[in-house]
Amino acid sequence: MNNVCWSWCAVSALLAAILGCSTGPLTGTVTGEVTLDGQPIQDGRVTFIPADGLASMGGAPITDGKFLAKDVPVAKMKVQINGNKKTGKTIKAFDTPESPVSDEIVELVPLRFNANSELMLDVKKGSQDVRYDLKSK
Repeated sequence: MNNVCWSWCAVSALLAAILGCSTGPLTGTVTGEVTLDGQPIQDGRVTFIPADGLASMGGAPITDGKFLAKDVPVAKMKVQINGNKKTGKTIKAFDTPESPVSDEIVELVPLRFNANSELMLDVKKGSQDVRYDLKSK
């Protein structure tokens, strides 16, 4: 075997060993259910924000009261829950006659569960199931 081929094989083996042995951050899968006043949140989002600010965020959409968040970093997380509620009104994107319109949507979940949330979760490696039964009052 010549020196060029030998060098190439050695570099390839080293790269394979490094890439094969490298692991990213530990993550977990969080599945759950979310209700507000006993009713499933039909449309919303759950977000996991690292309490220490050092890990990445994670999250998932909430549909019919259920969510599945994959690859959430293992860490102590602040949990923010948002829910969308259609008001029955429409709003214009622009103040012109030909402006597209869309449904007006407001936040359904009280601030104490989203922007001012004190909900916490220790995300663990593997899978875990949680339930959030929120009250509007």
